[in-house]
Amino acid sequence: MGTEELCVRKIESGIRGIKNGTKEPKDTKCGYFFSKLKPLNEGLYEDLMDKYKDAITQYNNKNNS
Repeated sequence: MGTEELCVRKIESGIRGIKNGTKEPKDTKCGYFFSKLKPLNEGLYEDLMDKYKDAITQYNNKNNS
């Protein structure tokens, strides 16, 4: 498994955990994996970042209501 694939899997599982309410954003360590992914595949980085931002928005709406 390459670095890119590992980063994508970790980010996707973090996003899933945030959406399901089983993880808090700080616990996912997505920032670390995003920083590793950006130089490898910027297009995929941007797609996953959009999904991550949506998950964070949903998380904030749920917990600030």
